[in-house]
Amino acid sequence: MMRFKDKTVLVTGGRTGIGKATAQRFANEGARVFTAQRGYDPNFEHITADLADPDAPQRIINHVIEKAGQLNVLVNNAGIMQEARIENMCHEEWMRTLNINLTAPFLLIKAAILHLKKAQGNIVNIGSIEGLGSNPLHSAYGASKAGLHGLTRGIAVDEGQEGVRCNAVAPGWIDTEL
Repeated sequence: MMRFKDKTVLVTGGRTGIGKATAQRFANEGARVFTAQRGYDPNFEHITADLADPDAPQRIINHVIEKAGQLNVLVNNAGIMQEARIENMCHEEWMRTLNINLTAPFLLIKAAILHLKKAQGNIVNIGSIEGLGSNPLHSAYGASKAGLHGLTRGIAVDEGQEGVRCNAVAPGWIDTEL
């Protein structure tokens, strides 16, 4: 069954891990798939971008619209994790984590929202169980993913009335042995 035939999907961080599996599943279901990340993606149409750069999200969305003419699904998957105790984390590491894990999805949604409204599209944010709990040395990551879960709820409330669905998934585990 080709549930996404004639649909266009953008997956950030789609070259590896959860992003690659997500992109492949959409492709298997008939979607035209774009990925956006720092490096080359041999499997899909790709946009090379550093999501810590606040200009990258608009450039990414512009590229997809220019090439495909539409955007039906945005999957905000790209993310980084800095492992450090808060007293050992520099401001730049903190900001890079927040910029990639929270600000980039906000800017991508902002740039894509009119196209998603036109398509009655979907946003899927890849959060983390650490947005609800925490593991050692993951303060910045947990804070960024908690923020992403909050952003997801806000977008769902604001844009659901206009036909755009916004959901998050929270993969991961919490170390209960602490």
